[in-house]
Amino acid sequence: MVSRESRRAAAGLALTLVLTTSCVQVEPRPDFDKARDLIEASTGRGDVYDPYGTALSEEELNAILSDGLALDEALRLALTNNRDLQAEFQEIGVAHADWVQSQLLSNPSLDMLLRFPTDGGQGILEAIVGVELLELWRIPLREDAAQQNLEATVLRIARRAGERLAESRKAYYTAVAAEELHRVAQENVELAGLSFEAVKHLHEAGAADAFDENLVRGPLLAAQLALRTSRIEMANARRDLAKSLSIDRPVDGLMLTDRLPDPVRAEVDPEALVQQALRSRLDLRAIATAIESLDARVRLERRKAWGDVSAGLSFAQQGAVNGSDIVGPGLGLTLPVFDQNQAQVARAGFKLEQLIKLHESAQVAVAQNVRAGADRLSASSGNLAFYSEELLPQAERSLALARESYAAGRTTLLALVEVQRQLLDARRGHVVLQLEAASSSSDLERIVGATLPGLRP
Repeated sequence: MVSRESRRAAAGLALTLVLTTSCVQVEPRPDFDKARDLIEASTGRGDVYDPYGTALSEEELNAILSDGLALDEALRLALTNNRDLQAEFQEIGVAHADWVQSQLLSNPSLDMLLRFPTDGGQGILEAIVGVELLELWRIPLREDAAQQNLEATVLRIARRAGERLAESRKAYYTAVAAEELHRVAQENVELAGLSFEAVKHLHEAGAADAFDENLVRGPLLAAQLALRTSRIEMANARRDLAKSLSIDRPVDGLMLTDRLPDPVRAEVDPEALVQQALRSRLDLRAIATAIESLDARVRLERRKAWGDVSAGLSFAQQGAVNGSDIVGPGLGLTLPVFDQNQAQVARAGFKLEQLIKLHESAQVAVAQNVRAGADRLSASSGNLAFYSEELLPQAERSLALARESYAAGRTTLLALVEVQRQLLDARRGHVVLQLEAASSSSDLERIVGATLPGLRP
């Protein structure tokens, strides 16, 4: 028979474990909210995916797309509807669960032994319920490491959201530029067709020969091929935009209502932007927080070198020996003789040193990328201004003069066609530079990790 005291002790231990377990909850909502606040602070946009919120319905998506997709709507979808970002948010929940787990004691152990006397008689039952004691000493460091890892995860996901927003903005600009280039290609076909028809009529009237007609047929065929290519590029650019927004539908009817932004002539100070980036880049802060987590992990591994100590309640049912039970404390030791956790301590130390070097390398890379981004923005803005103020107006004036000269009979049709081609090339180059200027402005914000109002048109 088990004594009343044994039953009381066992019941008390079981009740303690049940109460402790029942208090454990995995509730990452505050961490999700913190990530959303960081995203809003770094991007200036308040519409961010909420794992506890209601997903965007098909009806809501139809309402957004029914009258065309504006840039602002696209950016909203990038932060609320992108499935990759939604999946990355779950990493915060995983890190939060790891943090909760770090605060828990290991489950108690139960060792039982049943022995029988060699000369016969009733068997002897022995049992020990043990709890690992040194975990009480390790839990604070384990919790600290998990907490820092959770913080790093929140920062990393917030940074990824900003990057996805920049990628979607660039995809929108690229799709708009592809539409503009497609319109230029259509104009090129129309002009080449007019030139071909004019020479054809001159040939029929005897004022031109077959060589002249064949000479203008080549540019028409080339323009038609370029139009086909531009149509494919426009469709692919729309598909890339749809993928970045997780829109699963044909893109033929996807209308983009915004045009490429006007050039921004903002003077930027690269070194000031470098300092701002080092302060605001969430991924740099994530690495710094991960370093703190690894530092706590190193100290935790050092504490593990002490081995394990478990204590608990033991009792033995003596049975046939003397008819009474024995109850008392039990103690179990793991002696750190062969394994003093040296390898794990060294491994954590190497990982810590590696992450410190990676943090230094990331800071250097960010600084140089900011300088390169500032130079790219300055160059693209200057080139676009030159195109807009000098080259494109010059090409338009040349075409007007060529038309007057052709109407007065002072120049040939082929000369007029050549001037028209030069104007279309200038328009095509202007669209390309508009895209480059818009992309460089958006990329610089992404590199700095913060909104730069001075770069907005």
